[in-house]
Amino acid sequence: MKKIIPKASFLLLLALAANSAFATENGADSFALGAEGMMAGALPPPGLYLLNYYQNYHAGSFDQGPDSFHLDVNAFIPRLVWMTEHNYFGGQLGFYAAQPLVDLRLSINGMSDHNAAFGDLILGSMLGWHSGHHHWIGAIETVLATGKYDTPTAFQPVIANLGKNYNTIRPIIAYTYAPENGFDLSTKLSYSFNDENDDTHYKSGEYFAGDYSLGYKLNNHVKLAIEGYAFKQMTSDRVNGDDIGQKGQVLAVGPAIQYQDQNWSIEAKYLKETNVENRPEGHTGLLKFVWAF
Repeated sequence: MKKIIPKASFLLLLALAANSAFATENGADSFALGAEGMMAGALPPPGLYLLNYYQNYHAGSFDQGPDSFHLDVNAFIPRLVWMTEHNYFGGQLGFYAAQPLVDLRLSINGMSDHNAAFGDLILGSMLGWHSGHHHWIGAIETVLATGKYDTPTAFQPVIANLGKNYNTIRPIIAYTYAPENGFDLSTKLSYSFNDENDDTHYKSGEYFAGDYSLGYKLNNHVKLAIEGYAFKQMTSDRVNGDDIGQKGQVLAVGPAIQYQDQNWSIEAKYLKETNVENRPEGHTGLLKFVWAF
């Protein structure tokens, strides 16, 4: 028998890890929706790289959630990438780590909370292949429940948590086609497996997520693109082992621009969400800065 969960179950909103992304338990998750865009499937040569992401996300409604809902997230996510000189199965080996710093303001039905601290730590390893104009990446990523988390209570049902309080394993593939005519077709796809939140006995469902980008190089420094992301939850959430029938989805699209020089680049984008189910609905602005040491 399906267990019915009242709207009060949505009062807890957790923040992202690599980006603001809302799905699964109480509308929150850790996949970096929209973070990647142009040349997402092309790994750089051996060396050390610093990627800095900044995101501002605002949502003023929650599909199938509370009547009055406002969420503002500002996140800064430094990501250190080390590309080695080792090759396995013909692919170049690399590692990365990301530690989000999150400022989250949440208001639901007249109740509000605000927190600013570290989110959940992300660790990953990857292999990259190149063949002419084609580039591929295969990766495995782990999101560890290291961020600040407090269990909601009857006295404090609204908590702006910065961690999810459960771990995630995520296989990832990415692809880029970049011919000499200046076009850049890129995508990054993932599938997430979540364990149970021991404090709430809530197990978030498995889900597919992906970023996409269609760009064009105007000159040696500037690229323009249409970018976005898609999210689709494939299995329902469970509470105490019972299927509660909650599945989220969203699609986002918007413009992007990138400027690159010899050892650095910066990309900016604005994405608007649509086709939302069982999640907050909003818009996001992102900046991505890459520096090669």
